[in-house]
Amino acid sequence: MKRCFVVPRHFGQMETRVRHSLLVGGVALLVAACAGPRFSAPPEAAGPDIVLRAYLQALVMGDCSAGPVLGTSTFGFGNGELCGQTTVRSFRIDGPPAGSIETEVVFATTLVTSGTGDGTVPPGTLTWFYDLKRQPTGAWRLAGGGSGP
Repeated sequence: MKRCFVVPRHFGQMETRVRHSLLVGGVALLVAACAGPRFSAPPEAAGPDIVLRAYLQALVMGDCSAGPVLGTSTFGFGNGELCGQTTVRSFRIDGPPAGSIETEVVFATTLVTSGTGDGTVPPGTLTWFYDLKRQPTGAWRLAGGGSGP
């Protein structure tokens, strides 16, 4: 039987290196794809409505990096932050804010959520309020929130 091609001796080693390279490349692509979209922080001079919209868009995407960036030290689980506690499917900002546009405003929003395991946030449509305060730097940040006063 006549051979039509010659297989070099190092072919097995080359094949192993190629497989390894493909595996590493595939894992890198998978990690990048699983990371999902990252939220884009608004400029420091953005108004409170822009800051709130950026947070809510990230919340719907499941990107929990927005809360620590756009919130104050008081904005956390139990005081407005919902990311990681429930899935928010959609949102609507319900009109202009209440309060002094100079230092503090409160927005009413309508959220559609999956609810929380402990029942503090019910599944379905609910009204959720967000309190934003102007910081000494002039930036607006989320300071708190909840289902009512």
